[in-house]
Amino acid sequence: DIPRLNKVKMDSLMEKDLTVAQHIEETCQKQDIQIVTLEDERYPQLLREIPDPPLVLYVRGTLPDFTDRVSVSIVGTRKCTRYGKQAAWHFAGNLAQRGVIIVSGMAIGIDGTANRAAIEAGGETVAVLGCGVDVCYPWQHKQLMDDIMQHGAVISEYPPGTEPKGTHFPVRNRIISGLSLGVLVVEAPEKSGALITANTALEQGRDVFAVPGPINADTSRGCNQLIRDGAGLVTDASDILREYEGRFTLDLKEAREEPETLGYQART
Repeated sequence: DIPRLNKVKMDSLMEKDLTVAQHIEETCQKQDIQIVTLEDERYPQLLREIPDPPLVLYVRGTLPDFTDRVSVSIVGTRKCTRYGKQAAWHFAGNLAQRGVIIVSGMAIGIDGTANRAAIEAGGETVAVLGCGVDVCYPWQHKQLMDDIMQHGAVISEYPPGTEPKGTHFPVRNRIISGLSLGVLVVEAPEKSGALITANTALEQGRDVFAVPGPINADTSRGCNQLIRDGAGLVTDASDILREYEGRFTLDLKEAREEPETLGYQART
């Protein structure tokens, strides 16, 4: 079934001039960018089920098959602490080792750390961008972006060449949560884009988990608030995996290694 379309999308479908569409298609062919439409069998079913799914996904790399797989989004603040980075590395690495697809936003801080940890653990990861997939943002993550495409995909609903804008990121957050069974917020202050993702996840009927932090740490106030409001408190990857034990074949062995033993590095 085709979901309800808002006026902007209806108007775009009514547009008869194909000049822009042809230009986008030519650009995608030249840059090896895949175009995955809502009706394409490669389009993730989880994302298709949200109230406002993107009509088109632009993909670089290999979009994982989300069918019968556990996918978890890991998000958090750009201005994270070492504690936050260690936690992101620990969760992303341990989940990826157990076959979980790690979804994040490739941003500096928690997001990029989660993407990198999944790669280093030999898993699959997806980065959802708030710009075109041919635009590296942040620019410091050029190598990370290349590596993600070798171990998963970078995706966007914005056509190639689209520059990042502040308004794009809250909108793209619905895709991050929409691709996942659950969203893990690792470290987030009271006003954080990660909390927008968590709220969107709740609206989509997804699970929300949070890593607790010190009560006097500004960077953990958002996570502690989520836990107070009912988010799952997690301290280990198995806390998340147990939520899906009945539906998926998962390795539920304890994952108590310290982040450093998993090869944690501050770089992303």
